[in-house]
Amino acid sequence: MYDLDILRIISNDVKPSEGKLLISEPLLNDEYFGRSVVLIVEELKDSFTGLILNLKSGKKLSDVMDGIVNDKIPLYYGGPVAQDVLFCIHTFDFISGSVNIGGDLYIGGDFDDIRELVNSGYANENNIKFFLGNSGWAPGQLNDEIVFNSWLVASSADEFIFSSDSDMWRRSLDLVDKRYEIWKNFPVDPELN
Repeated sequence: MYDLDILRIISNDVKPSEGKLLISEPLLNDEYFGRSVVLIVEELKDSFTGLILNLKSGKKLSDVMDGIVNDKIPLYYGGPVAQDVLFCIHTFDFISGSVNIGGDLYIGGDFDDIRELVNSGYANENNIKFFLGNSGWAPGQLNDEIVFNSWLVASSADEFIFSSDSDMWRRSLDLVDKRYEIWKNFPVDPELN
């Protein structure tokens, strides 16, 4: 029998804001958010928009964007909202129309500029990510979920955001208090153990 008190989040003193990460608690049972790491890309009057960093779609950017010759750029699901809209985050401050969301991290911009950077190889998996859809929280909703212990809030470096997604949820726990280290070994379904 597990002591479920280990799921209680007691060090959530980092407030959600643009550029912060949301790390799901280990038993969050949701096809999008289970063991997810979400980057908050917009905050507006206590409502938030984010992109799931570690949920690959199985598609490539070239499958959804015309004129892409570089077929190595993976496409991620950003969340269950607006799944017919393409979003991107990157580290290029010179792309016209892009918006800084903290540090050296930007969202959006002119897609002709982005297409050219991708095709040249200058934009690659180390400095750009593309998403279909996003995640959204109505005013007060995310704060309620944080109080309910669904999410840990953490700061992160760009290197982490653009790192491999295969073990991102486990590695994200290195960004928070050591008390959550035990979450790394928590089974996805404790009933099966």
